[in-house]
Amino acid sequence: MIADKKILIRMPFSEQYTITIDSDIKGVDVYVTSKVQLRYDFHVLRIDDVEVEVRLVQLDNVLLDANNPMIAEVAQVSQIFGRMYNELHLILDKSGNVKEVLNTDFILSKWKQTKAEMEKHIMANEYLQNAIILNDAIFNDPEKIKIGVQANEFIKIYFGQVFNLELPSKSYVKGTNIFNTVEIDWKMETESSPVLPPSSQIKTVAITSRCEPKNTLNKEFYQAAYSQFENKIDIKLLNSQLFQQETRMIDYLTGRVLEAEVNKQEIADEQRLYNKLSYTLKSDSGSKPRAIGENQHTEISKEEAEQNSSRFKFF
Repeated sequence: MIADKKILIRMPFSEQYTITIDSDIKGVDVYVTSKVQLRYDFHVLRIDDVEVEVRLVQLDNVLLDANNPMIAEVAQVSQIFGRMYNELHLILDKSGNVKEVLNTDFILSKWKQTKAEMEKHIMANEYLQNAIILNDAIFNDPEKIKIGVQANEFIKIYFGQVFNLELPSKSYVKGTNIFNTVEIDWKMETESSPVLPPSSQIKTVAITSRCEPKNTLNKEFYQAAYSQFENKIDIKLLNSQLFQQETRMIDYLTGRVLEAEVNKQEIADEQRLYNKLSYTLKSDSGSKPRAIGENQHTEISKEEAEQNSSRFKFF
């Protein structure tokens, strides 16, 4: 068994995943709920001492439920602009950060096709015209494309901030509140069950993370976070509760995530102002690891693991 206290992608594998995103958002006089389902095909192609080469293909993007017809319209527009990222060939570091987008030229060609097709039909729609202008600026800048890829839902949910981290861990990370209106520092505590490295009899480990604001929320936070609502609610009376809870079940030998749950909540007012987001990720083959070239429902045997350990360097 690998004597390492880190979660790492250690072997090539292939897996398909379903991500379900549930949102429940109340913005005083606006109430929005929705459920979206995404499907992905994820291939780990190559691993070396410092990076991982992967291919990620989005198979489906479906709005399952919404309480407002406008959400469906927004979802359709998002799908149109999001299709440029449906096929990704990437180099990631060990933590899951995007180092290089290998198929940038392909993404740019898809944007040119999409832009030309849209411009034939939407010249009377000012909103879509502005969206084209905004995306044109993005898809003519490789660095902005990389930032867009890093924001991919699959990459965020699969890796989170638990890969290549010696566990247990207490750290501070920069981010935003759940409403995404102000930058804040988060305190993150991450641990594993069982403690890493696991015994040779244990293949699956549970990694849990809990994030809370590092500092006490002050009046500057409330003003910056909720200023858009100040004409409808007394910001001085708010007492926000923010947290993010993450759980991942991971095959330790390969680094393949079997399933994951990410819950984010920001409750400024229990009745009038809150944002609750829930993400679930599930692999098609459940708890059975899939090695490239092997039957997708066949678990890696002890002999295969030993053979693989001689071909790939573990850390």
